[in-house]
Amino acid sequence: MAYLVTGATGFIGRFLVPELLKRGADVHVLVRPGEDSVLRFNRCLRDWDARDRVRPVRGDLAAPGLGIDSEWLAAQRGSIDHVFHLAAGFDSVGAGGGTRRVAEIAARLEAGWLHHVSTARIAGNRSGVFTEDMTDVGQLLPTPYQRAMLRAEQDVRDQTGVPWRIYRPSLIIGHSRTGEIDRIDGPYYFFRLLRMAAQLPRILPVVSPKLGETNMVPVDFVARALDHIAHRPGDGPSTYHLVDPREQSVAEVFNLFADEAGAPHLIELMPKPTLDVTLRVPGMGWALRQIGIPTDVIEDSEFACRFDSRHTQAALAGTDIKVPPLAAYAAIIWKYWIENWV
Repeated sequence: MAYLVTGATGFIGRFLVPELLKRGADVHVLVRPGEDSVLRFNRCLRDWDARDRVRPVRGDLAAPGLGIDSEWLAAQRGSIDHVFHLAAGFDSVGAGGGTRRVAEIAARLEAGWLHHVSTARIAGNRSGVFTEDMTDVGQLLPTPYQRAMLRAEQDVRDQTGVPWRIYRPSLIIGHSRTGEIDRIDGPYYFFRLLRMAAQLPRILPVVSPKLGETNMVPVDFVARALDHIAHRPGDGPSTYHLVDPREQSVAEVFNLFADEAGAPHLIELMPKPTLDVTLRVPGMGWALRQIGIPTDVIEDSEFACRFDSRHTQAALAGTDIKVPPLAAYAAIIWKYWIENWV
């Protein structure tokens, strides 16, 4: 068995590749030209400790045919069992069409499966329940990232050369046992605010507008679930929500980390529209940036819908692959951030 992986040195890929290596297979990793990409690959290679089984493939998602050498493609035709596309987010910042080119290469390789990692954020402003069978149901997608990821899913569905599965993780945070992250994103932007709030008396709560619901999963759950579901035999469902089946409010999550920071709790007393008005106050965007919070992160950290994950739950039944309660590892997440990112 052999794999081709895009985005292998990214957050999910760093933990997925070791899972694939446990299966005794060779892993081909798409590596962009350039010193930074090569250095990142070499660092991951040392961590994976499998130099003879992880092989770089020079390529670029923005290039026709991914820029992969035609002789390599000819030599590998029929030998790649699974293509994992973890770098779909490139479509929102690059030249676009990276996912379509990955699908074309999977077909040229006559790969057994194409596994595409999307995002639960394609639900946009959808309210109620968003099922794994839903795609474009008229939801508003306010950010270029969300729109690009929905288009990328459609590119996968439109290709007919290779059977495919799509995975939609919710907000991904650090490893549940080590807290490890590789960049600041999503809820981590609020950690600096919590450190500042820790200077306030804890008897004084922080009053805020209602912030809605969120959904967070640790990266190790995402990697293990992706590996397990990808290798399930048969056709079965094609889309999987890698989410926490438990409901999570933004305030509950905020207060878990407030406890770790020694900061006052958040109390929601004002209606949701108050937040929208507050964010439009002149200078508010500047103030948020001064403490390291991009204005779009607030909206990007909450969901208007609840995610149904029955396909995922059925696929993981009988395994120990489950989303741990955030309360069980919030201290680990906070400790890693404090020790490595402050």
